[in-house]
Amino acid sequence: MKEITDNKFHRRGFAIFLTCSAILLCIGLLMLVGDINSTGLMTFRFCNPIEQTISWHTPIFCSIILLGIALLWRFDKPSLPKMDLQGKRAFIFDKIADFFKDDDFKRRGYHFFKKIGAIGYCVNIQNDKWNNREIIRFTLNIGIFTDSFWLEHEDLKHTGIVPPFPKEYDCAIRERIGNLLPVHDDKWYCITADTDVLKLWEEIEHDLTEYVKPFFDRYEVESDVVPNQCIYKTGDKK
Repeated sequence: MKEITDNKFHRRGFAIFLTCSAILLCIGLLMLVGDINSTGLMTFRFCNPIEQTISWHTPIFCSIILLGIALLWRFDKPSLPKMDLQGKRAFIFDKIADFFKDDDFKRRGYHFFKKIGAIGYCVNIQNDKWNNREIIRFTLNIGIFTDSFWLEHEDLKHTGIVPPFPKEYDCAIRERIGNLLPVHDDKWYCITADTDVLKLWEEIEHDLTEYVKPFFDRYEVESDVVPNQCIYKTGDKK
């Protein structure tokens, strides 16, 4: 299987080339407008040094070269081997796992958990029960966990022991990813035989970066957490 270029690294490389090109272009334009030439000594191992004059042409020429490299880098799309439906799901789920691993989440199956102080952050990949050989649908469940909430409302056996790896359904605040998006509508990601997994991953990565992480960032102390899930008391549902 070919090694897959990471999308984030690909975008950063494009940004670096583009920034360098813009800097050199500005330098060239300043030299042109100010009628400035740069001089320096070029030395060679077996001969005397010579003075070399650099005019505005040089940085602008280099800027054009870097711009060309940036465009080639931008449109050089990573290639993937042919995958069946299960292979595409494995690819997407691995990318989601890598995303949360980079943010110091721990993983157990389809569950991800990270704790900072008194606050825990949970994510769950939920598969659609109607998945079949032609389509795979899944969504993401998001949760905010606190020890105090779990001990008061979820510890029905009164053990006084907080689970070391809480799941999303143990959380005080529970949301579907669709509720975090601007449209506030239930969202399911779909994989079919025609799905471009790179485009699908770009969509998921965007949702995680722009909506899930900022949602987590809103909760830093226990006082920020106002439960929104159904609360159980004395073992009976309200």
